[in-house]
Amino acid sequence: MAFIDVISGGSPSLPSRLVGSGERRAGVKVTLRAAMAEDMKLKLCRYKTAPFDSRFPNQNQTRNCWQNYLDFQRCQRAMDARGADATPCQWYFRVYKSLCPTSWVTAWDEAREEGTFPGKI
Repeated sequence: MAFIDVISGGSPSLPSRLVGSGERRAGVKVTLRAAMAEDMKLKLCRYKTAPFDSRFPNQNQTRNCWQNYLDFQRCQRAMDARGADATPCQWYFRVYKSLCPTSWVTAWDEAREEGTFPGKI
């Protein structure tokens, strides 16, 4: 099951080694997380530019930029609160870095530091 496939509306599919008797055990959950982490690392290695997102079908990608910036900040905050590895957040980082002008990102970062950022993080 790929983390980004579930978010983007793709159909989640379990790796064949996880499909079986249907029993819910802690080992399956750990294996699923490991498979998701490996899948995410593979997607990050093959990343070139932002893929098509059906939520933003038009040429103007301003909202896509904004949403991925917010998703990255939310992901970072959630992972820091859990004390978990923030590797899944790198996907959002790469997408917003490829879509957003640097001046916007700089302004948003400054606004977050000042406490005047308009987004809900």
